Amino acid sequence: MMDAGVGQPLSKDEVKIREAADQAYRELEGELMPEARPAEKLLDALRARTREAPLQALAVAFILGVMASRR
Repeated sequence: MMDAGVGQPLSKDEVKIREAADQAYRELEGELMPEARPAEKLLDALRARTREAPLQALAVAFILGVMASRR
């Protein structure tokens, strides 16, 4: 990849930055769907389970809290 302003080749880091910026711009413009990150997928699944069974989720959270506080 060449720098249009100077005409010199870009370093690998500069190429990565430009590609990431281009991808972010396309996502903001709606051309690309943003990729779901693994942590976001886990949180979405946890959120869905909590909505399905709020009492059980509250009980599990309480038990985990008790176990963490005893350590």
